Amino acid sequence: MTLMWLLAALAAVPVLVVPLTGALGRRAGWPIAIAFLALAVAMVPASREVLDGGETTWTVAWLPALDVDLALRLDGLGLVFVMIALVIGAAVLVYSVEYLDEGRQLGFYLWMTVFALGMVGLVLADDLVLLFMCWEITSLASFLLIARSGSGAESASARTLFMTFFGGLTLLLAVVLMVVATGTTSLSQALSSEVWAERPGLTAVVAVLVAVAGFTKAAQFPFHPWLPDAMAAATPVSAYLHAAAVVKAGIYLMLRFSEAFSEVPVWNALLISVGLFTAAMAALFAFQQHDLKRLMAYSTVSQLGLITAAIGVGTEKALTAAVIHTIAHALFKSGLFMMVGVIDHAAGTRDIRRLPELRRVMPWSFATVVVGTASMAGIPPMLGFVSKETILGSMLEAPGPDWVGFLALAAAGLGSVLTVAYSAKIVLGGFVDGERAKTCHGPSAGLFLPAAAPIWAGLPLGLAVWVLDVPVERAVQAMGAEAAYELKLWHGLAPELLVSAAAIAAGAALMTRRRALYRRLDADLLPGTGADVLERIFAGAARVGRRIAWTVAADHPRRHVVPPLVVLSLVLGAGSLTVLGVGDLPATQPDLWRPIDVGLLALIALGVVATCLADSRIAATVALGGVGIAVTVQLFALGAPDVGLTQLMVEVLTVVVIMLVLRQLPRRFGRSPRRRGAGPLVLATGLGVAAGLATWVLTGRRERSGPAEYYLAEGTEETGGDNLVNVILVEFRALDTLGELAVLGLAGVAILAVLATVPPRTLDPPGWTDRAERIPLRPVAALRDPQARAALLDAQSNLRALQLLLRVVAPVLVVLSAVIFWRGHNAPGGGFIAALVASVVVAQVYLSRPEDRAVGPSRLHLALIGGGVLTALVSGLLGYADSSFLQPLYGTVAGTKLSTSLIFDVGVYAAVLGLVMVAFDRLGAAPPDRSATEDPTEHPTEEPAILEGAAESPGTSQGEEGTG
Repeated sequence: MTLMWLLAALAAVPVLVVPLTGALGRRAGWPIAIAFLALAVAMVPASREVLDGGETTWTVAWLPALDVDLALRLDGLGLVFVMIALVIGAAVLVYSVEYLDEGRQLGFYLWMTVFALGMVGLVLADDLVLLFMCWEITSLASFLLIARSGSGAESASARTLFMTFFGGLTLLLAVVLMVVATGTTSLSQALSSEVWAERPGLTAVVAVLVAVAGFTKAAQFPFHPWLPDAMAAATPVSAYLHAAAVVKAGIYLMLRFSEAFSEVPVWNALLISVGLFTAAMAALFAFQQHDLKRLMAYSTVSQLGLITAAIGVGTEKALTAAVIHTIAHALFKSGLFMMVGVIDHAAGTRDIRRLPELRRVMPWSFATVVVGTASMAGIPPMLGFVSKETILGSMLEAPGPDWVGFLALAAAGLGSVLTVAYSAKIVLGGFVDGERAKTCHGPSAGLFLPAAAPIWAGLPLGLAVWVLDVPVERAVQAMGAEAAYELKLWHGLAPELLVSAAAIAAGAALMTRRRALYRRLDADLLPGTGADVLERIFAGAARVGRRIAWTVAADHPRRHVVPPLVVLSLVLGAGSLTVLGVGDLPATQPDLWRPIDVGLLALIALGVVATCLADSRIAATVALGGVGIAVTVQLFALGAPDVGLTQLMVEVLTVVVIMLVLRQLPRRFGRSPRRRGAGPLVLATGLGVAAGLATWVLTGRRERSGPAEYYLAEGTEETGGDNLVNVILVEFRALDTLGELAVLGLAGVAILAVLATVPPRTLDPPGWTDRAERIPLRPVAALRDPQARAALLDAQSNLRALQLLLRVVAPVLVVLSAVIFWRGHNAPGGGFIAALVASVVVAQVYLSRPEDRAVGPSRLHLALIGGGVLTALVSGLLGYADSSFLQPLYGTVAGTKLSTSLIFDVGVYAAVLGLVMVAFDRLGAAPPDRSATEDPTEHPTEEPAILEGAAESPGTSQGEEGTG
């Protein structure tokens, strides 16, 4: 099976989960587990190639413009982790069938399979971008699996997400630095680059960033609190994510990058010190626990600390120890987690202080837990003994003076003493120390066998550890080592054996006085837990956020707009003066000033001054529109018809939308004549001078950029389009346009969401009998008041000219919109401009109606926005038929050359049109009328509005500042 088909099959499993869980409920775990095992079997041919010393790769161009490939590679290290994810995942899924409550369990199976996809994608990724994406998939899936466990898991899932996403940010920064430094996104090429030897400073920074990312997933200090927190999730989740998957993602990352950093001192020191400290600290916390599941969590942190320290040593023996202990840990810890669930099912509790004596009721469970804890404690002849001995021996090879190795071995030995102690606590507390069981029952075969299988597998593997020689050696060679350390059950009387024997003896001695130790450790060892620290951090961040928000907690726009504009003007002005002061600027290009520019500058300046000094909101809007029209003329004069036409349409629509909003506001600003316009005028003058100075300083100071020259030289030949502006938008930089399109869609949704919070508005002119009447307005015949009826008829007569004009203009604009859209590839136009022209038709239709009524069906605008974004995405997916996302496909129909970018433009057209319709339908809602509930004399600055364009009510004076 090729790697692409493996990932494709894994991606299909979450899709099939929905119908499977609907039909089978919790029993959907059986077919999913079979699918995982089938995929593992299908990997046998590729696995044989890897075990024979080769590797399997698969690559296809993904984002050619960025040199990003969808690259997969299966080597020895990836094979180990793929098999752990699939085989242990299958065992956990079978176990889940009996463990989970009866029900559909869609969320559990869905996110478990998504996590498996992310984990396998992570270990197969040979591209840094793909690796980071799969890393984040595992973070999100683990968060959702924990969060779905009930209200008690909400805080724990949030803390877990915070920790793992922090690691995601450090990994993202490391990936960016690696791509910039090595000039490639290929993981294998980046790791083997000479940059790491030539630039030690950069190497140290990237090594620290990768180590921190690995620490967050592998639950190393100080990021370890998330794993005990995550015990709020169901036991199958813990068995998979926290024994064989999430934590192994962090281990995999550190193992994979050890090829580049195994000889970097900061990498060695950081991993060894943090790993050994975490191992000892977590072992002590594990021994302190009474809840078996939390004990397992801390023991997992401790075991991962030993693996991290071995990776930090970086020798062949240490890397061999890390790989073999990863395998052993996945087996015994996943099984032990599931056995805790077995105990919980049988006794109804996981607290060892309340557990009865279960060894007589559950003898096979007792024997299984003994075997699993023996492997965890490193007792022969278990596989855990072999791996633990190899780790202890590798500590003597720690880089640095000889005393460093002995100190590392002593620290690992101390952690091993506590490992033996907490392993014995699991057995004695869970099966021996309790009172005689009366109501407990043994587990069913469906619950017991999947839990016992990985644990008992450690016994034959320990006795015949040589069967793992080849896969472990291939994994070690994948990390740049020449060969792996020879695995044996017996290496003679080596120092590690003596330390291991001493640890077993000391741990056993501690357990002879376990009851006294339990009492002493009942008190908290520290003033708070890691979860408490995170909660204090969250609370402090919330306080800081509230204080920052308070600085702009006002409805007046001045507080929001003025500070950033002042800062911008200061930055532009100071920066421009600094550039001028430095000197040695190339001469500006000629013809920067033309007579038309001077005239347009004067018009724009007058418009800005008029806008600032206007006391009427309508006058300010008209002046602002004049500024926009002058800028449009400037753009046409500069030879930019696409931008000029866009500016013109946007200006028309913006003015109309502003007028609709102004209907909700008083006609005048209501400012004091003594302060009228001074502040805005000063601010506008300062910002204008600074922007003008910056434009003059920077314009024409360099030649065209490389991309610009490429577009001009190759754009038409590659795309067949003469309009380079539109070609760049929908082909060369279509991904940018897609992002902007998504922002447009979000803006439309935001308008709907914000205005949905505004209370319903009524329109109750004087004389109406039904005060509960809402928009749309009642017909003229329903108006009993003669004055209100006259006002309405007068408004309708005012609209006759616009309605007649619409009959002529609307068809012309529709045809013009279609022409502009069709010719956009070769002449000024395109989907965005065409949509704006069609939006003008929408505006005319809306304004020509005497009543406030939506243009088209109520949900049409949402369908246009969503359909437009979806259409653009679909056109991008079509590019995979050639090479990559958003790669245009070309063809000829009836002698006309067409491109899939035309479909992309259709999406742009629909989304823009939908956004404009949202703006008109929502912002054009009629204003509230206060005359129905309040005395008009109490609000002399406002008058009730009957409807758009209606004359002033006879009850209002000429001096009132309401809208009519």
